Amino acid sequence: MKLFYNAQFHTIKEEEDIVSAVLVDDKGYIKETFIQTPEIENIEKIDLKKDFVYPGFIDTHTHSFEGGLYTLNANLESVTCLSEVFEILSKTKPISGKIFAFHFDENNVEEKRFPTITELDNISPNIPLILRRVDGHSCVINSKAAKMIDWEKPLPSTFDGHLFGRANGKASNWFHRDLTDEAILKSYQQAANIALQNGHTVIHTMIGDAYSDIKHYKLIKENLHLLPIEFVLYPQITDVDVALEIGSPRIGGCVLADGSIGSHSAALLEPYSDKPETSGILYRSNDFWQNFVQRAHKNNLQVAVHCIGDAAISQILSCYENVQREDPKDLKHMIIHNELTSDDILDKMKRANVSAIMQPMFDRLWAGKNGLYEKRLGVKRTSNTTRLASVYNRNILLTGSSDWYITNINALMGIDAATRIHNEKEQLTPYQAIEIYTKNAAILSGDQNRFGTIEKGKLANFVCLKENILVSKSIKDIPISSVIIKGIQNSI
Repeated sequence: MKLFYNAQFHTIKEEEDIVSAVLVDDKGYIKETFIQTPEIENIEKIDLKKDFVYPGFIDTHTHSFEGGLYTLNANLESVTCLSEVFEILSKTKPISGKIFAFHFDENNVEEKRFPTITELDNISPNIPLILRRVDGHSCVINSKAAKMIDWEKPLPSTFDGHLFGRANGKASNWFHRDLTDEAILKSYQQAANIALQNGHTVIHTMIGDAYSDIKHYKLIKENLHLLPIEFVLYPQITDVDVALEIGSPRIGGCVLADGSIGSHSAALLEPYSDKPETSGILYRSNDFWQNFVQRAHKNNLQVAVHCIGDAAISQILSCYENVQREDPKDLKHMIIHNELTSDDILDKMKRANVSAIMQPMFDRLWAGKNGLYEKRLGVKRTSNTTRLASVYNRNILLTGSSDWYITNINALMGIDAATRIHNEKEQLTPYQAIEIYTKNAAILSGDQNRFGTIEKGKLANFVCLKENILVSKSIKDIPISSVIIKGIQNSI
């Protein structure tokens, strides 16, 4: 057994519940917690050097395969002009014969545009290349890739390499297929290591093409023991039979009801302020979603669907309301993102027992005065984005996530952003923000008896920090000393 001591353990059972020592058994479970450090002989004692200790962070929505894969290739997050993009791409080595670039935002480069297909061809004439927009809802590919992808219908003669909607998904899925097992496992290992370095002990990840192909789901499930953190897997498909066949308790993830605000493809109830000729796109019919949700609900599968705009949220919420009315169950069906909402929508979510999986960093990056959301939605609607406090105060199950690779997998940044939402009425307290990355996240996956709080009988999954989150003036900058998983300490 091990005794972890000389620390301030915030159990997150209640706001002011603090212990000073934790006894952990040989299997990595908490044997006992102590207000005062006990005198126990013949055990290993680990001095945490006055750290502030919290339950290990849990990110409830990531694309970990893509996040790991892309960080092994070209990150365009900091580019300021297209010449920098081309320089980075020219030095990028292929993975399994393909080149991946991500985190590109056309608003951050001098030219205010995407590279053209001709420009990408000049960089890579013979190797397929994909450059993904920061929100993942559009991309640019080169001619080599365009010729190799099996399109549902021929590309137009004027094709400039830029793809949206279903075509964007088609291209992305093609690039993610046919990688070697070694490349796939290396990507997940990379993802796990990055998550661990940022204080996570558990992350939820999507695997699949959003239709019926679970891609490398079985490969990862069989190799979870090789990874340093725990993954909660989502078969990102809409084929209920496949989900049942593989024994998954859940289905979906980023199966898209709509797109993104940045790409004008999030489905809105009113037109975009900067593009009044469109209200975005509902990607599927009401009948499709109702049939999908009904079949999944009937078979006790927890459903997760990507919804950004209020029209998409309303569409999926109606399906959840219908199945709950006919057959009430505590499955905690999810609305992923839940970005633009009214009071009426949130009240319906509460009545339908729906969970909200949200990304505080979306507000940090895209809300605020003259931000992307104000340009796309106007000031009034922007105040109704990322409504964390309104969700939390209705006792809707709220969890925090990064949507990594879209934003960095960093719970401290997410907690910091949650306490500083631009609309002050929607800010969470530091304790509430910790809850959505720990206790609430464990409830979402049905693991509240295994982790999420620091208490007897649960796994000894801790993150040890140099400062107290509850009083820190800059939560995102708090140094992480170590991460403890199943009682084993990992230095950072």
